[in-house]
Amino acid sequence: MANQEHLALLEKEKTWIMWRKNNPQISPDLQEIDLTGKNLKQAHLYGVNLSQANLEKVDLAQANLEEADLNQANLMSANLSYANLKKANLLGANLRQTNLMHAHLCEANLIATSLRNSQIQEADFSRAQLNRTNLSEACGRDTNFCEANLSQACLYEAELQGAYFYRGNLSQAQLIQGHLSHSYLCHANLQEIKGDRLDLRWANLTHSNLQGASLVQANLSYTDLSYANLEGVNLQGANLRGANLMGTNLEQTNLSGVDLSEIMGLINC
Repeated sequence: MANQEHLALLEKEKTWIMWRKNNPQISPDLQEIDLTGKNLKQAHLYGVNLSQANLEKVDLAQANLEEADLNQANLMSANLSYANLKKANLLGANLRQTNLMHAHLCEANLIATSLRNSQIQEADFSRAQLNRTNLSEACGRDTNFCEANLSQACLYEAELQGAYFYRGNLSQAQLIQGHLSHSYLCHANLQEIKGDRLDLRWANLTHSNLQGASLVQANLSYTDLSYANLEGVNLQGANLRGANLMGTNLEQTNLSGVDLSEIMGLINC
């Protein structure tokens, strides 16, 4: 249960700010609190315990939630645009339909969270833990997932054009019918992904590992796959027009139904 003294302080913005400044050693306890629809824009919530809190439709734009505990919190339809959530704990939280545009989630724990239908354009998830996270139908152009762990995550029909996944771990992720055109996946781990009908046009997958992946009918036109590992990949019916396969490992790769006439570097593979 939330500490009632801390709750009373939070409701008086200026008092809350002064109290936090004078008591930096205290971690406010607001667990299980119900703040539905409240305006907490630019709120100073560094390190606050908001586990299992109901924050549905709360305006937390530009709020400081660095290292906050939001374990199993309900943030459905909340506004977290430009918020600082660096190293925050969002384990199992509900972030469906949440606005996270330009939010900072570097090194945050988002294991098993739901970000379905969320707005994550230009958000920073670098080095974040997103394994088993649901990102289906999320919209995130130019989002940063560099070195993030997205293993076993669901990105079904996600709109992630131009996203950055440098050295990201997407092993066994569900990417069916996802949209990752112009994305940067250099040195990424894509082992055993399910990417049937995935759009990877003009993407950079140099030195990436796609061993055992399923990319049936995927669109890889003009994709850079140079020096990538495609061992055992199922590319049946995929579009590889203009793709670069220079130095690519195609051992046991299924290329049935693929037009090989306009693929770069295939002779040298």
